[in-house]
Amino acid sequence: MLTQARHALIRLLSRPPDPSVVTDPDSWELIRKFAAPYGVNGPVAFAARPFATGDARAWCDAVLTSHWRRHDQSLLDLGTVLTYLREAGVRPLVLKGPMLARRHYRPPIVRKPSIDIDLAVRDEELEAACTALIGAGYELHGSIREAKAYSRHVLLLHTTLPRVELHFRLSHGLSGIAVDGFFDRAVSSSLPSGEEILILDPADELLHLVLHFAHHRFPIFFNLHELRLIWNDATPDVQRSVIRMACEHHFVSALRMTEIAFRTIWGEPFLPDDVALPKTWLDGRLNGKLYEECVAWSEPGFRLTLAKRIRGRWIDFQLTDRPRDLFGFVQMFLSVGGYRLRQRAWGTLEYPHFVLRKENRK
Repeated sequence: MLTQARHALIRLLSRPPDPSVVTDPDSWELIRKFAAPYGVNGPVAFAARPFATGDARAWCDAVLTSHWRRHDQSLLDLGTVLTYLREAGVRPLVLKGPMLARRHYRPPIVRKPSIDIDLAVRDEELEAACTALIGAGYELHGSIREAKAYSRHVLLLHTTLPRVELHFRLSHGLSGIAVDGFFDRAVSSSLPSGEEILILDPADELLHLVLHFAHHRFPIFFNLHELRLIWNDATPDVQRSVIRMACEHHFVSALRMTEIAFRTIWGEPFLPDDVALPKTWLDGRLNGKLYEECVAWSEPGFRLTLAKRIRGRWIDFQLTDRPRDLFGFVQMFLSVGGYRLRQRAWGTLEYPHFVLRKENRK
């Protein structure tokens, strides 16, 4: 069922969309059931609506109405959190979320509503940012010290507002790129209220999306659909800047696997024809088989058991660029593994949008 659902979603989200999957009852039922777990409810509803009638049209309208309401609320929540930080003298970079939707989606409400607020904060301002949010009613999950040892961000939780992730590294956990350097290239944008904010410049934003895609082991649909949308709208100069930065920071494997994902799912290249990537030390492992393992790892309905996590780390090992990366990988594996063991967090379900009702797991 999952394979059939993926194929139906691919056909609907291609350019141009295939209307037959909307008018065929079996295909439409699969699309309707799996669009939310795969994170593409909005794009599916928007693409299907011109061809839908009756109950299918009503479903599309309900999805888009819900997305509209949640998008507007996300912008209000973002403004509230930024006000707390501004009053403390902290000016973060706004990552992804509704601001990305406003720049790259038409209409913006089509993007999957955010369940959190992602912000990048300079290392020297991280403690001040946490203090400001704690004073506004947020609770720090763990400690800053633990976050720097085991993660890429500090997590703060609130009873009524979305959780906030304050990133000090740009994805990829302990091997991520420190965010401080991205502030020098940041560009201005504005909330609907007119408040000026900072966002990543186009090349840095795309690099973030590529690394985020790789960090989650190349899950299909939401991350891939979004990356494809923004990558195809980028200029050749921006695309080449992304490739150059990824190679400089030893994320060649992320580029190569993204190329495989594009060709496998969309039947089109990700990299320009004249780009030749350097080989990684495990270059022969970067192939369609490994991509299918990544897809299987992130299928809807899974739980992050100890065995599942170990399998994920084996995938991560194959995605390292060079032998010296092995030492950092082992350090990360032991540090994160030890932390989760102490927290007894091996079986936590990390991705709530992958949850499926029992009757759909076929």
